Amino acid sequence: MNSFNTWAASRWAAFAIVMTVLLPLSGAQARDTFVATLSANGDSRTYGYKSIEDAIDSVSGTSLRGLLPSYTDTSPATAAFDLRGLRATITYPGAGTALVLRIPAAGINRTFTGATRDEAQDALSDYFKGQGAQDVTKILQAAVRETGIDPVAGNPDSLMSLMGAADFTRGTDALGHSGGQGSPNQFGFSVDGGLGKAPGDFDQGRISGTLSYRMNFEDTDAAVLFDLPVNWVRTGDSDSLSGSLGVGIRLPVTDWWSLTPGIRAGVAGSIDLGAAAIVYAGSLTSDIRWDWNGWKFGLGNMAGVYRATGVSVGDYDVDYDLTNVLLRNGLSVSRDLTDGPSPIQATASIVDSHYLGDDLFVEHFDEVSLSLSKRGDGGRFQFDRIELGVTYGFGDDYKRVMGNLKLRF
Repeated sequence: MNSFNTWAASRWAAFAIVMTVLLPLSGAQARDTFVATLSANGDSRTYGYKSIEDAIDSVSGTSLRGLLPSYTDTSPATAAFDLRGLRATITYPGAGTALVLRIPAAGINRTFTGATRDEAQDALSDYFKGQGAQDVTKILQAAVRETGIDPVAGNPDSLMSLMGAADFTRGTDALGHSGGQGSPNQFGFSVDGGLGKAPGDFDQGRISGTLSYRMNFEDTDAAVLFDLPVNWVRTGDSDSLSGSLGVGIRLPVTDWWSLTPGIRAGVAGSIDLGAAAIVYAGSLTSDIRWDWNGWKFGLGNMAGVYRATGVSVGDYDVDYDLTNVLLRNGLSVSRDLTDGPSPIQATASIVDSHYLGDDLFVEHFDEVSLSLSKRGDGGRFQFDRIELGVTYGFGDDYKRVMGNLKLRF
């Protein structure tokens, strides 16, 4: 095996080992995503849950009889909830079946009734699944504003943020450049994995895989760029999935400057977290590159509009109704570490992201990255380019460490 393949294989093995060890730890000692403290007749007990449906089910008459031995169907009872970081209370204020929901951050105060307390709880469950209409939208907007673990928006591992990162990468990543006019079409693949820490002692582990394709035009460095990222996020023991499809056109303005307008559509859903949305986006990315005294510099700037709308998943029919503008700006510097036609190159970069529009928990986030890359030089694995890197992100009390592998062939 030649030096390139040895280099690639050893670093891929190290990357795989690190991700295998770290990602399971994301939920090992993490707090429960949903916590309920149930009280009745002077008795109080606390329970943790992985899904909102299980948490809400704890206030049915049938569940309370099993969870609180002193409870009876005529007992006043209170459940103090932590709904993935959002405070709420559900009470049976008297001896009857009426159930009262209060979520101060969303301005919610609603009463549910039924022939029995089980029926009142069923009405509450249907309310959270979408029958609450505008109330549910207010709750979801409060979640992205007040907590750092929503799967749709409000944190760096949410769909909206990941779509913004994908749009920026499409327009600025060195692996997206053909390297000259008339180059062959190219496929790319990348995998990212890491851990995030949100306020409230929430841990988030994420694995993302992205397929990309560059379709070059003849006799020019212009190209159509496609990418398809898919993401799995674990918050405590709760899971969510998201993905998007992006299309952009790289338009060279000069030899050192290109513009990439693009569009993207994505979907996120989590039965555990009671959340789902479709997000649409349009963006424009500027990429400027220049060399100086053996150093290679890159300056990327992007502006994009992201709109989260309603979607139905299973029994859920919910709408986030969010619109945000993302401004993302980055600077990179690279230098060859070895000589020859396929040198190993080291790159350091910093990227700043700022959100405008509807309120989000994380509105300002910075990422510092270090990576090593190498062009292929033949051998058993015909990679055109391989890159390995690590990224540390921080902002608005959210922290994240990521490892990544990128291939172009």
